[in-house]
Amino acid sequence: MITATRTAGLFLLLTALATAISVPARLLADADQPTLSESLWAIELNNTPYLIGGVARLVSGLALLSAAWFLWRSLRAHHPTAICLAATALAASGLVTAISGLCAMVLATSVPEVGPVAVLIRDGWEESLRLWADARWITGTVGFTLAGVGLLSLGPAQWRIGGILKVSAAAGVVIGVAMLFIWVDAATVVHRISGIAFLLWLIISGIRLVAGRLESPRQSPLP
Repeated sequence: MITATRTAGLFLLLTALATAISVPARLLADADQPTLSESLWAIELNNTPYLIGGVARLVSGLALLSAAWFLWRSLRAHHPTAICLAATALAASGLVTAISGLCAMVLATSVPEVGPVAVLIRDGWEESLRLWADARWITGTVGFTLAGVGLLSLGPAQWRIGGILKVSAAAGVVIGVAMLFIWVDAATVVHRISGIAFLLWLIISGIRLVAGRLESPRQSPLP
Protein backbone atom coordinates (compact mmCIF):
# COMPACT_ATOMS: atom_id res chain seq x y z
CA MET A 1 0.00 0.00 0.00
CA ILE A 2 1.36 3.43 -0.97
CA THR A 3 1.09 5.78 2.00
CA ALA A 4 0.59 9.55 1.87
CA THR A 5 4.25 9.97 2.81
CA ARG A 6 5.52 7.87 -0.10
CA THR A 7 3.04 9.52 -2.47
CA ALA A 8 4.38 12.93 -1.43
CA GLY A 9 7.88 11.68 -2.19
CA LEU A 10 6.86 10.44 -5.62
CA PHE A 11 5.35 13.80 -6.49
CA LEU A 12 8.46 15.62 -5.24
CA LEU A 13 10.58 13.42 -7.52
CA LEU A 14 8.23 14.14 -10.42
CA THR A 15 8.58 17.85 -9.65
CA ALA A 16 12.36 17.47 -9.72
CA LEU A 17 12.30 15.56 -13.02
CA ALA A 18 10.03 18.09 -14.72
CA THR A 19 12.14 20.96 -13.37
CA ALA A 20 15.31 19.27 -14.63
CA ILE A 21 13.73 19.25 -18.10
CA SER A 22 12.20 22.72 -18.06
CA VAL A 23 15.29 24.68 -17.01
CA PRO A 24 17.69 23.37 -19.71
CA ALA A 25 14.92 23.68 -22.31
CA ARG A 26 14.35 27.33 -21.36
CA LEU A 27 18.09 28.03 -21.46
CA LEU A 28 18.37 26.33 -24.84
CA ALA A 29 15.55 28.50 -26.18
CA ASP A 30 17.53 31.57 -25.07
CA ALA A 31 14.31 33.59 -24.80
CA ASP A 32 15.41 35.78 -21.87
CA GLN A 33 16.40 38.74 -24.03
CA PRO A 34 16.63 42.46 -23.14
CA THR A 35 13.50 43.40 -25.11
CA LEU A 36 10.21 41.68 -25.77
CA SER A 37 10.78 41.79 -29.52
CA GLU A 38 14.06 39.95 -29.19
CA SER A 39 12.49 37.43 -26.81
CA LEU A 40 9.66 36.69 -29.23
CA TRP A 41 12.15 36.31 -32.04
CA ALA A 42 14.17 33.85 -29.94
CA ILE A 43 10.99 31.89 -29.15
CA GLU A 44 10.24 31.66 -32.87
CA LEU A 45 13.75 30.48 -33.69
CA ASN A 46 13.82 27.98 -30.82
CA ASN A 47 10.16 27.10 -30.65
CA THR A 48 10.45 23.40 -29.81
CA PRO A 49 12.70 23.70 -26.73
CA TYR A 50 10.66 26.66 -25.48
CA LEU A 51 7.43 24.68 -25.81
CA ILE A 52 9.01 21.67 -24.09
CA GLY A 53 10.13 23.95 -21.27
CA GLY A 54 6.61 25.32 -20.89
CA VAL A 55 5.02 21.86 -20.78
CA ALA A 56 7.62 20.65 -18.26
CA ARG A 57 7.00 23.71 -16.10
CA LEU A 58 3.26 23.04 -16.17
CA VAL A 59 3.87 19.44 -15.09
CA SER A 60 6.30 20.49 -12.34
CA GLY A 61 3.79 22.96 -10.96
CA LEU A 62 0.97 20.42 -10.86
CA ALA A 63 3.30 17.83 -9.30
CA LEU A 64 4.38 20.26 -6.57
CA LEU A 65 0.75 21.13 -5.90
CA SER A 66 -0.01 17.43 -5.43
CA ALA A 67 3.10 16.91 -3.28
CA ALA A 68 2.02 19.73 -0.99
CA TRP A 69 -1.33 18.03 -0.34
CA PHE A 70 0.24 14.70 0.58
CA LEU A 71 2.96 16.38 2.67
CA TRP A 72 0.23 18.04 4.71
CA ARG A 73 -1.53 14.72 5.18
CA SER A 74 1.62 12.88 6.24
CA LEU A 75 3.30 15.51 8.47
CA ARG A 76 0.46 17.55 9.97
CA ALA A 77 0.59 15.67 13.29
CA HIS A 78 4.16 16.79 13.96
CA HIS A 79 3.63 20.55 13.79
CA PRO A 80 0.14 21.52 12.51
CA THR A 81 0.79 25.25 12.11
CA ALA A 82 4.15 24.95 10.33
CA ILE A 83 2.94 22.16 8.06
CA CYS A 84 -0.22 24.08 7.16
CA LEU A 85 1.84 27.15 6.23
CA ALA A 86 4.40 25.08 4.32
CA ALA A 87 1.81 23.07 2.43
CA THR A 88 -0.15 26.22 1.55
CA ALA A 89 2.97 28.00 0.28
CA LEU A 90 4.14 24.97 -1.74
CA ALA A 91 0.66 24.41 -3.17
CA ALA A 92 0.42 28.07 -4.17
CA SER A 93 3.90 27.82 -5.69
CA GLY A 94 2.82 24.80 -7.71
CA LEU A 95 -0.32 26.55 -8.92
CA VAL A 96 1.35 29.74 -10.14
CA THR A 97 4.26 27.75 -11.61
CA ALA A 98 1.75 25.72 -13.61
CA ILE A 99 0.21 28.99 -14.82
CA SER A 100 3.68 30.19 -15.81
CA GLY A 101 4.16 27.03 -17.85
CA LEU A 102 0.78 27.54 -19.50
CA CYS A 103 1.73 31.11 -20.44
CA ALA A 104 4.97 29.83 -21.98
CA MET A 105 2.99 27.28 -23.99
CA VAL A 106 0.68 30.04 -25.26
CA LEU A 107 3.69 32.11 -26.33
CA ALA A 108 5.29 29.14 -28.07
CA THR A 109 2.13 28.35 -30.02
CA SER A 110 1.15 31.97 -30.76
CA VAL A 111 4.34 33.50 -32.15
CA PRO A 112 3.87 33.54 -35.95
CA GLU A 113 6.48 32.12 -38.27
CA VAL A 114 7.17 35.36 -40.05
CA GLY A 115 10.86 36.14 -39.98
CA PRO A 116 12.40 39.45 -38.86
CA VAL A 117 11.46 41.07 -35.57
CA ALA A 118 10.36 44.13 -37.53
CA VAL A 119 7.51 42.12 -39.02
CA LEU A 120 6.35 41.15 -35.54
CA ILE A 121 6.22 44.80 -34.55
CA ARG A 122 4.54 45.89 -37.78
CA ASP A 123 1.79 43.31 -37.50
CA GLY A 124 1.10 44.12 -33.86
CA TRP A 125 2.09 40.70 -32.56
CA GLU A 126 4.49 42.14 -30.00
CA GLU A 127 1.82 44.03 -28.06
CA SER A 128 -0.72 41.24 -28.35
CA LEU A 129 1.72 38.82 -26.70
CA ARG A 130 3.09 41.23 -24.08
CA LEU A 131 0.43 40.25 -21.54
CA TRP A 132 1.34 36.57 -21.82
CA ALA A 133 5.06 37.33 -21.59
CA ASP A 134 4.58 39.50 -18.51
CA ALA A 135 2.32 36.91 -16.90
CA ARG A 136 4.87 34.17 -17.57
CA TRP A 137 7.61 36.18 -15.87
CA ILE A 138 5.65 37.29 -12.82
CA THR A 139 4.11 33.87 -12.15
CA GLY A 140 7.48 32.18 -12.55
CA THR A 141 9.09 34.59 -10.10
CA VAL A 142 6.23 34.40 -7.60
CA GLY A 143 6.21 30.61 -7.84
CA PHE A 144 9.92 30.42 -7.02
CA THR A 145 9.43 32.83 -4.10
CA LEU A 146 6.53 30.83 -2.66
CA ALA A 147 8.59 27.64 -2.89
CA GLY A 148 11.23 29.37 -0.79
CA VAL A 149 8.60 30.39 1.76
CA GLY A 150 7.43 26.77 1.80
CA LEU A 151 10.90 25.52 2.67
CA LEU A 152 11.22 28.12 5.43
CA SER A 153 7.86 27.10 6.90
CA LEU A 154 8.68 23.39 6.70
CA GLY A 155 11.79 23.82 8.84
CA PRO A 156 10.10 23.76 12.29
CA ALA A 157 8.22 20.55 11.52
CA GLN A 158 11.34 18.80 10.25
CA TRP A 159 13.31 19.98 13.27
CA ARG A 160 10.62 18.64 15.62
CA ILE A 161 10.68 15.22 13.96
CA GLY A 162 14.40 15.13 14.70
CA GLY A 163 17.19 12.89 13.53
CA ILE A 164 18.61 13.52 10.07
CA LEU A 165 15.66 15.79 9.31
CA LYS A 166 17.25 18.44 11.53
CA VAL A 167 19.96 18.73 8.88
CA SER A 168 17.27 18.92 6.19
CA ALA A 169 15.46 21.60 8.19
CA ALA A 170 18.58 23.75 8.48
CA ALA A 171 19.44 23.30 4.80
CA GLY A 172 15.85 24.08 3.79
CA VAL A 173 15.88 27.34 5.71
CA VAL A 174 19.14 28.44 4.07
CA ILE A 175 17.85 27.50 0.61
CA GLY A 176 14.50 29.17 1.30
CA VAL A 177 16.15 32.46 2.26
CA ALA A 178 18.38 32.34 -0.83
CA MET A 179 15.35 31.75 -3.06
CA LEU A 180 13.80 35.02 -1.87
CA PHE A 181 16.62 36.90 -3.62
CA ILE A 182 14.99 36.10 -6.98
CA TRP A 183 13.60 39.65 -6.87
CA VAL A 184 17.10 41.16 -6.73
CA ASP A 185 18.44 41.52 -10.27
CA ALA A 186 22.02 41.91 -9.07
CA ALA A 187 21.93 38.53 -7.28
CA THR A 188 22.20 36.43 -10.45
CA VAL A 189 24.69 34.01 -8.92
CA VAL A 190 22.41 33.50 -5.91
CA HIS A 191 19.50 32.75 -8.29
CA ARG A 192 21.44 29.99 -10.00
CA ILE A 193 22.81 28.45 -6.80
CA SER A 194 19.43 28.52 -5.05
CA GLY A 195 17.75 26.97 -8.10
CA ILE A 196 20.21 24.06 -8.14
CA ALA A 197 19.93 23.72 -4.35
CA PHE A 198 16.13 23.59 -4.55
CA LEU A 199 16.34 20.87 -7.20
CA LEU A 200 18.66 18.85 -4.96
CA TRP A 201 16.28 19.38 -2.04
CA LEU A 202 13.41 18.00 -4.12
CA ILE A 203 15.42 14.93 -5.09
CA ILE A 204 16.80 14.16 -1.63
CA SER A 205 13.49 14.81 0.14
CA GLY A 206 11.59 12.79 -2.45
CA ILE A 207 13.91 9.80 -2.14
CA ARG A 208 13.76 9.89 1.66
CA LEU A 209 9.95 10.01 1.68
CA VAL A 210 9.59 7.25 -0.90
CA ALA A 211 11.97 5.08 1.12
CA GLY A 212 9.82 5.67 4.20
CA ARG A 213 12.70 7.13 6.15
CA LEU A 214 10.59 9.52 8.19
CA GLU A 215 11.36 9.27 11.86
CA SER A 216 8.71 9.55 14.52
CA PRO A 217 8.73 12.72 16.61
CA ARG A 218 10.51 12.40 19.92
CA GLN A 219 7.76 14.39 21.56
CA SER A 220 4.02 14.16 21.32
CA PRO A 221 2.45 16.06 18.43
CA LEU A 222 1.54 19.66 19.04
CA PRO A 223 -2.15 20.29 19.67
